[in-house]
Amino acid sequence: MAMSSFWTVGALGAEDIAELARRAGPAIEAAAARPSAVAAWERWERDAARGGGAVPVRGADRNHTEAAWHLFEMVNDSAFEALSSSCELHVMEWWDRFSDNVDPFIEAYRKDNPVAALFHGLGPARAAALPGWAGDAVLTSAEVRRLLPAVEAAFAMTGAERTRVLARIDDWPSLQEEPEELLDQPLRVWRDTAGAGMGLLAARIWF
Repeated sequence: MAMSSFWTVGALGAEDIAELARRAGPAIEAAAARPSAVAAWERWERDAARGGGAVPVRGADRNHTEAAWHLFEMVNDSAFEALSSSCELHVMEWWDRFSDNVDPFIEAYRKDNPVAALFHGLGPARAAALPGWAGDAVLTSAEVRRLLPAVEAAFAMTGAERTRVLARIDDWPSLQEEPEELLDQPLRVWRDTAGAGMGLLAARIWF
């Protein structure tokens, strides 16, 4: 049976966030700081610059380009995935703890990665404003409020730029929902979580 890649963004209480930050925070920071991750991000920046802001998804033969595969592999390197594989932490257990005060966002792509589609749409500069690594983040309520303006700047766009970003998301090979959902719903959760004074969990994992 083919696996799907799930990405979720939701609100958690202070005690859950503190426990999750203690157990997963260092792994997320280490994932972002690895020389291989830094080099991968820099290559994506170069590939996107040559492509006018985004990597080409399909070549002349209609197969996925090497640059698109590189982006997929880069964001597929999840700290939560590694923790789950080693049985140190199973992040999906925390999804059951999401607050009823904030409707979480959950997206699943069969045999693909929703974060790759989102990053392809946003491009490196906007994606770099998102905290954590490749869709993974554990943030206290204070951090959510402090970082919200940067996240709003990354997601909030209008006119021709929004049309262009949505078209890029829609062009990602395995898109299974409307591109507006992937672009708008994470920001909606961020704003609702900040308003509720809660912490935030963003996590991507295969299941």
